[in-house]
Amino acid sequence: MATLSKNRLLSLGKWWLLAAIIIPAHAAPPFALNWDTPATGLNNQAGFRCNMGVADAGNGCNTVPAGSFGNISDPDKTPFLQQFLTGADGRTYYHMIIGSVDSNGNPIVPTAANESTIPWAQEVFIQRGTSNCVAEGCSYSGGDENGFGTDGGNGFDPLLNNMTSGSTGNRSGFPTRVIMKEVMNDGQMSQTFLKSDLNVKPKITQNITTPDMTAEYVLDMSNSNYSTNTTPGVMTNKVNLTGANAGIMGNFDANGPSGDFMTANKQNSNITGGRYTFVEGTGGSSQTFGQGTYSYIGGGDDSVSNLDWNAFRDAAENPLKYGTNPAVTRKRSGNICKGSTSGSIPPGC
Repeated sequence: MATLSKNRLLSLGKWWLLAAIIIPAHAAPPFALNWDTPATGLNNQAGFRCNMGVADAGNGCNTVPAGSFGNISDPDKTPFLQQFLTGADGRTYYHMIIGSVDSNGNPIVPTAANESTIPWAQEVFIQRGTSNCVAEGCSYSGGDENGFGTDGGNGFDPLLNNMTSGSTGNRSGFPTRVIMKEVMNDGQMSQTFLKSDLNVKPKITQNITTPDMTAEYVLDMSNSNYSTNTTPGVMTNKVNLTGANAGIMGNFDANGPSGDFMTANKQNSNITGGRYTFVEGTGGSSQTFGQGTYSYIGGGDDSVSNLDWNAFRDAAENPLKYGTNPAVTRKRSGNICKGSTSGSIPPGC
């Protein structure tokens, strides 16, 4: 077997070193989304801890540093944490955790063990801006947190639908400066929104389980970053009728097993989810917050109008009655059926 000379090995070593410099490794996320509540990592910065565990029992909301805002009684027992932390990337982040309460109003603190059953919980890390627009600095969520007056600030109306104003944070955040996890469960439906990395897009998972059906929907867009619009997300979409409806089949997927509607990136699918880009605007003061620009690849599928959705309709719950005459009913929905009159009903209506 041929051997490499020492000079050749040195040459290859230099090439790999050069490649490592030219092609930097993908940066690790600044934090893990695991519902952890570490002590604040910055001195002289305010933090809130409400109903987050034994340390808060009977004390309402504790603040850090102690007494900076005064410990107050909190009639709402929803777990809440806000603090400032330094990430593995050396940058500073707002860290927030919000939990739920049970039917008796007692706090449910989010953990890795209960995230699949807790009614609702969210953990988010948002990078702080470099401009000291207020005492605690601005976050890349946008919005003027001091605006509690009539100036239309974020405190006055946090959901204000005004993209031209730098005072509201609604829809103005930089997804490239945030990681987050949000979970939702109600016994029959569960949903997880997971964005575990600054540079990649999120993964959305939804599951439904009822006596009549099971459904699974996943759109995993983490296979692309915010500069890429050519890579669609990996989609799974399954519906299975069970119980009394088992075996009822519309013409959803001629190639699927009986009783199922299943789409998992089939050749005839045109998936545009994940095909978008985001260009950051200017950070800095929230009053001049550049909100960034999204660009989407438009999608559409006219073939859905030709599918037999009637297999999923319960006639007792959703009768197809049109107009003021209760006798005017149709077997199918759609404009052709709705617009027809007695004596001229198209076939199938």
